[in-house]
Amino acid sequence: MVGTLFLRRLDQVNGAIARINDGRLNERLPRIGMGPEFDQLSGNLNRMLDRIEVLMDGLRQVSNDIAHDLRTPLTRLRQRLERMQIGTDPAPMPEQIEGAIAQIDEILGIFSALLRIGAMEARGIQASLARADLSEMLERLAQIYAPVIEDADHVLEDAIAPGIHVRGDLELLTQAVTNLIENAIHHTPAGTRIRLELTRAGNDVRLAVSDTGPGIAAEERARVLGRFYRIDTSRSTPGAGLGLALVDSIAKLHGATLTLSDNGPGLRVELLFARG
Repeated sequence: MVGTLFLRRLDQVNGAIARINDGRLNERLPRIGMGPEFDQLSGNLNRMLDRIEVLMDGLRQVSNDIAHDLRTPLTRLRQRLERMQIGTDPAPMPEQIEGAIAQIDEILGIFSALLRIGAMEARGIQASLARADLSEMLERLAQIYAPVIEDADHVLEDAIAPGIHVRGDLELLTQAVTNLIENAIHHTPAGTRIRLELTRAGNDVRLAVSDTGPGIAAEERARVLGRFYRIDTSRSTPGAGLGLALVDSIAKLHGATLTLSDNGPGLRVELLFARG
């Protein structure tokens, strides 16, 4: 009787596996129920299937995003090359070539950002985690960006507590903060104050980049974390809508929480590292 019941449940598992192989990635394995070891096995396999489904959905979404959002810059590039070919572009040839190269660089930048996001999400990060000095990293970025921010007619402020470390990938964390600073520079008007903050509250570490610019409406904040999403006010500025998506991916890989809030006025973007 026990053997018959086991074979029946095993047949249900094989049926679920066959449906998954046929492309039904939302299918999950049933509990075998013949002991905790078997149930643990099916549970682990289901968690693996959850991860595979998320990755496949992400791949489909990226493919759709590429097809949709690269059509415009590629069309503009083709039109520019056609004007160069028939000689209707009034600009001197060196300027025409420079403009075409700039458009190609924009397209390559989109691909590069997508590849970085995909690589991070696919490989995980635990193997590359080490003791990362956030205080030193922020101080270094403040020094690097001080003249850039000044040239943009902005004002840089910082409140960086010393000696704060987290377990993380310093290169990726530097990329995240760099993206936030670049966003604050490019999407705010002259006279904006940009502030870098690093504090510790108990075991938590808070890293924030804030500005006094126009900010982002509350209903838009979740959307700007998606790939290629750009609010109307930023469409006239350089970029592909991947900066905050990249920051969000880096935060998730570090187990950190990314929040966007009103800076009154402006935008505050905060990374919270629990048990930093």
